[in-house]
Amino acid sequence: MAKAHESYDAGQFLTGSLTHFSIGGTIDMKHLVETASTRATVVILGADGARIAVENNGAWTAASLEAALGAGYTVADFDY
Repeated sequence: MAKAHESYDAGQFLTGSLTHFSIGGTIDMKHLVETASTRATVVILGADGARIAVENNGAWTAASLEAALGAGYTVADFDY
């Protein structure tokens, strides 16, 4: 059996939880990722950008991310 450190590459471990958001509007993926990345690491990005998950470091709320993205975007907490 391989030891854990031999089975994974550096940087593959996530130590915190994630905050998930649903994104609406006409989505520019580059703008979405660049904006979200200014305060947190983007961990999951939906294929069409309609969902994004970032490190749960308290940096983003749905309202603050929506304001940062600007006109044409709506952001809501993602409900499972």
